[in-house]
Amino acid sequence: MPAILFGTLAAFANAAQALISKELTTRAPARQLIGVLYAANCLVLLPLAPTAEWRWSPTIVTLHLLSVGVMVLTAISVWDLLDAGAASATTTATALSPIPAAALATIVLPGLVTPLHVVAAMLVVAGVLYALADAFPTLDRWGRTWRILGAAAGTGALTVLSRLLGDAGVGLVETYIVRTALAAAVCVALFPPRDVKGSDLPRLAGRSLVVTTYFVFVILGAQSGSPVVVQTLVATTPLIVLAVEAIRSGVAPPRRAVLAAVVVLAGVSLILVT
Repeated sequence: MPAILFGTLAAFANAAQALISKELTTRAPARQLIGVLYAANCLVLLPLAPTAEWRWSPTIVTLHLLSVGVMVLTAISVWDLLDAGAASATTTATALSPIPAAALATIVLPGLVTPLHVVAAMLVVAGVLYALADAFPTLDRWGRTWRILGAAAGTGALTVLSRLLGDAGVGLVETYIVRTALAAAVCVALFPPRDVKGSDLPRLAGRSLVVTTYFVFVILGAQSGSPVVVQTLVATTPLIVLAVEAIRSGVAPPRRAVLAAVVVLAGVSLILVT
């Protein structure tokens, strides 16, 4: 039950941050936003650092560093997709993440993945692939493919790594602060925020609050239950974003998107009955 609850809450928070993030790409180069946003994300939970119990070991350090690498790859992929397509299309791409999450969890967390989880993840991915056929017209096939795979694999792997850190005794605050601070440093070095304006900082801070809420729900869900369940529920994010975009524009979603949403809901329903 905790994994279902936190996964559902994470989906709504993820939808909100995707809509905000898309708007930010009109104000500054997408990749330059990454490091600044990671730094702002870290600041949200930093006041809790003195209250947390910090644990260190070679295994924990390795998991933190792997998390940082995954976060950098995922962020580059996601922000490139946001720059090239709608928020709903980008969240649909990341909805592929249940498959890599299930594959990795089967290897490193045996016993947490059931056959129904795998079927559910496959249904979600089938719906996603159908919806993605022409979602990013400005990217060539290779550019679209590696970014979609990077976003999906990174999102799923990060959820599993959160569970592994929890199993190693690392709490929410340490998990979030360490990996986010290091990812911020790497991304600022790779993509210096030269064109990010000071006047946009309030918007960036608001987005960081929403994103941190999303990650908190994902970490809590992954550390209290199955990361595959959490990731599959997060995969419903495109449905929420499509609904918001349709309401804003006054135009009904494309038939392809609606059919894909039905398939995704079928996959999620399997999660809810397990």
